[in-house]
Amino acid sequence: MLDFAVKPEKTRGLSPHTGPINWAALDLIVDRATGTALEKRLMRPRMMKAIRRHGIESLTPDWRYRYCAARLALGDFSDYWGWEFRGYGNEDEGANWAASMYWDETWLPKWGGGYVERLLVLGEQGIGDAIFFASIIPEAMIRVKQVVYECDDRLHTLLERSLPGLECDIERPFEEKRPGDAYIPAGELMRMFRRSKAHFPKKAYLKPDPKRVAEFGTYEGMTGVAWKGRQGSLDPMRLNIAIPLSLQYKHAHREIRNAPIDLWEDIEGIVALCSVLEKVVTVPQSVMHFAGAQGKRVEVICPEVMDGVENQLKFDHPLGKSWWYPDVEVYASIKDWEGR
Repeated sequence: MLDFAVKPEKTRGLSPHTGPINWAALDLIVDRATGTALEKRLMRPRMMKAIRRHGIESLTPDWRYRYCAARLALGDFSDYWGWEFRGYGNEDEGANWAASMYWDETWLPKWGGGYVERLLVLGEQGIGDAIFFASIIPEAMIRVKQVVYECDDRLHTLLERSLPGLECDIERPFEEKRPGDAYIPAGELMRMFRRSKAHFPKKAYLKPDPKRVAEFGTYEGMTGVAWKGRQGSLDPMRLNIAIPLSLQYKHAHREIRNAPIDLWEDIEGIVALCSVLEKVVTVPQSVMHFAGAQGKRVEVICPEVMDGVENQLKFDHPLGKSWWYPDVEVYASIKDWEGR
């Protein structure tokens, strides 16, 4: 565990980066950058030369974050340097939230890993992120008297049932004072407690509501599919699944069967539905967490970059076997998935 109360200049990246450079991660961020093949070929030697001469500090904050994300995606958890630059310099105030919380003085102390009576864990990013960050919350629960997870209210009953003793509360502006002895953004739990692949328990922890599960017996053994996410989409008909069941929120497909639930609002229903399926095939999006966190087989296909959306490097779905969940596998493309 990393103690945030000790040597904050190192945990916050104020001191010079001293770890070895991960050149494979640098190659990866160039490969995933936007631009033509020629532009990338010209960029690579210039960037590598600058780093050899001046170190990782020569990267802009945005590229430091990309470098950090690439290392995590490759399974290199040795140094989270650069993680504090999430959103740094972004004109969008919401995207800047994590960086400002990291650097600014706050009315409540940041948790250093020791005992406190009441710890506020601040939810961040999307609802899928809230699910996989919740897998780390038990690490905090055994160290403090009470953990309060501020997250989307659609998750409250699900997480309180899945993690007995956890208290969920609504998300609110951090400046709004409320009872608590320390706080930590949910994403920072990863930096504290996931320092190597050995620190990922890969255990199912999400527990569906038995009453809701009983509603979906007619779909037992089917394959659920979701084909559109923030990073792009794929044609679900290419999956050649005999009788697919849609898990895709906000988009219907005339040739894919739908269950009678709201796939955007009814999170308890989605989790219960996933629990009866044989497996789920999806692009990176929240359903991979709803199914994967309860131990279901999930096959994640990274879509091609489309409509100007960058196929980002994401530490929650690195290629290959997931270290977050017991039976999730990520494929680089639909071609890779077809040849599995």
